[in-house]
Amino acid sequence: MHKYQYSLDLLRQVIAKAPRFFPSGRRTDMEDALAALERDHGASRETIEETAIAFGKEIWPYRKAFWHIHDTDGRHDETEYLEAALSPTTLEKYRAFVKKGGSIKDVRHGGDFESGFTPEEKQELVLAKLSAHDKVVEGIESLCSGEHKQVCEDALKGYKEEVKRIDGMIAELGSYAEKSEKWRDEILDKVKVFSEGWSGIEREVTAEDVKGEIDYYQGVIDLFE
Repeated sequence: MHKYQYSLDLLRQVIAKAPRFFPSGRRTDMEDALAALERDHGASRETIEETAIAFGKEIWPYRKAFWHIHDTDGRHDETEYLEAALSPTTLEKYRAFVKKGGSIKDVRHGGDFESGFTPEEKQELVLAKLSAHDKVVEGIESLCSGEHKQVCEDALKGYKEEVKRIDGMIAELGSYAEKSEKWRDEILDKVKVFSEGWSGIEREVTAEDVKGEIDYYQGVIDLFE
């Protein structure tokens, strides 16, 4: 086993997050790169992590485009699929649960869901939700790979521009490390966290979060230095 197997496993997860309409040739390239790193027992953790960041950044707009379509067009279908899979008794209770403010997102969480359904009904709901989600994912994947792929390509174009914008902001944040010895390590740590956010494994990177850090360090450097 590679001494940095954990980092390699994270890289594998990054690649696996690429939706089906991600270019197949690039997916193959990434899988080949992963295999080469696994064979190279001298590969450093830094090299593996940098590869995960680079691949994550390339996959990020495809992931975001997929979930944008899921959240705008797929939620209604997911509810329909879920309800169609339920027994009449569970369906009635589930609709009452939703009417009181419960959400399909709560099906695998606690609160009223835990107390409002029997163990058998909870199992039925969880399985129905998983099945409904899989059907929605399959539908979106087919949409983005088929005759209506323009819908996905339009969303993808916007997120590719967003990658450039956020990447520029991360670089701007990093430039403040050169302006202040006092804050240098702290800023570089923030840059690392944001860069790792491209992977989708931990917290996602957002323009708002990066902008907040830029404003903060700009302020403290101007004030104290």
